[in-house]
Amino acid sequence: MIKKYFVYIIKCRDERLYTGITTDIERRFAEHSEGKKGAKFTRANPPEEIMAVWSCDGRSVASKLEYAIKRLKRIQKLQLIEKEKSLSDFFGEEFRQCVMCN
Repeated sequence: MIKKYFVYIIKCRDERLYTGITTDIERRFAEHSEGKKGAKFTRANPPEEIMAVWSCDGRSVASKLEYAIKRLKRIQKLQLIEKEKSLSDFFGEEFRQCVMCN
């Protein structure tokens, strides 16, 4: 059985965007918010809310999607969040198996 992984974008209090992967969105957001187990970036830039989540089959696909999203410009990330554009608009069919959850 393939384990589900989630790629997410968090908006921080200073309006910056952070992208990561996890198997449990609520747990990971709590870790970012508490500052102890969160990423170095979110310890310096406290998270405010989860903006977007994609479900992917397997860690490999999720890691590749995370990397691809991190390489996008801020305006492109906002287009993904607002659903003005889809993953296929930026990456073709490479991430067709990843589905936006919200």
